Amino acid sequence: MKMKKINPLKRLDLACFLRSQLYLAPVLLLFYQQNGLTIADFVLFQGIFQLTGILFEIPCGYIADVISKKKVLVLAFVCFFLRAALWLSFSGMYIILLGELFNALSRAFLSGVYDSYIYDYLKSENKTKRMLKECGRTNFAMSSGAMFAAVFSAVLYDRYGTVVLLSLEFVLTLVSIVLLTTLPNPPSARPHARTLKEKFVEIKDTTVATIKNPNINVYILYSALLFSTTSLFCWCFQPLLKMSAAPVLMFSSIYVINHALRAGFSFHVNRLKKFFGFNRLLVVTTFLCIYSFACMILSFHFRQPNVAFICLIFVCIGIGFQLAFAIANINHIHNYAMEETRATISSVNNMLQQTLSGISLICFKFVIEPGSGTAGLSFASAFSVFGAFYLSLFVLLLYIIFKRSAEHDAEHTPGTAC
Repeated sequence: MKMKKINPLKRLDLACFLRSQLYLAPVLLLFYQQNGLTIADFVLFQGIFQLTGILFEIPCGYIADVISKKKVLVLAFVCFFLRAALWLSFSGMYIILLGELFNALSRAFLSGVYDSYIYDYLKSENKTKRMLKECGRTNFAMSSGAMFAAVFSAVLYDRYGTVVLLSLEFVLTLVSIVLLTTLPNPPSARPHARTLKEKFVEIKDTTVATIKNPNINVYILYSALLFSTTSLFCWCFQPLLKMSAAPVLMFSSIYVINHALRAGFSFHVNRLKKFFGFNRLLVVTTFLCIYSFACMILSFHFRQPNVAFICLIFVCIGIGFQLAFAIANINHIHNYAMEETRATISSVNNMLQQTLSGISLICFKFVIEPGSGTAGLSFASAFSVFGAFYLSLFVLLLYIIFKRSAEHDAEHTPGTAC
């Protein structure tokens, strides 16, 4: 009874905080190597994980529009619970891959739904203006949970191994599932589709409408590109530290710093948007993204623990800005989305992010390790190539964004009409 008196969004934040305590994540590469996988396999599997999420993104968002978003949130947490149970019970390469598939399904359910649940609840309370702040707080809870777990991860790994880390994730996820069952079901619009065929047609129409919408299409693409660079950076943190012969404590430390900065940027996203403005925030984020590529190139070139650690801190700052822009972009999308298709559009956004991230990681794997005995590029050279490619795309998209912005301002400026 006392639990139900707590604000539902605070209960959601608490559940996300518990679910995000990923004790295994800071040493995931070491867990992979225990199961016979290489550094290149680690990067490849993360790419597969991202692409697998594409299969679920739009269906998950649409399911959330049709049935209770609360039920879909519970499903998201149950899938992650199954990953922990699987990895605790079995071992081997295919078990790792199956666990990552459960993780992909969990991420798809969560990413396409939690922001729509927040919006529906706020709308039922006539408080939709708090959308950006509440999304920021939920992301703050997620980052705080990951940061809290990372503080203890290295010590627990050194003393007890991965079994204890997975056991903690197993128990905490179970508690978070119970917590989600106490959430209310806020009223939400239902799509017009009735038959299965109509449902898929509506998904297609929503996707096409999103692509054609000039208010959000370029921003969705830009956010997805930034997200793909963040995925590439993050999944190369552990290979960099491993190749630099860094101690396990450094693995956890950089993970803590990364999520501490994410939590801070998430919590203050509303202030950042007001200070910079939406488009200027995008420009600052882009600059820091290119700067992060330079840091990764430098780190892989020297392969010294201290150099790598310092450079990764600067990369984490760029990642924090990317997350802030992503949250601001979600709010931007909701402002232009139709109510009955809001979760589906969120899933289109997340699907594109997963697509570009997966392609980027898989391409990166085959650039550094082509296979068939062929020598690949070094990590430093690969980051140079990828950095140049992303820079060219960012310049093109920024030109389109500011050109549209100038045309919009000209149309709405008094005295400009003939």
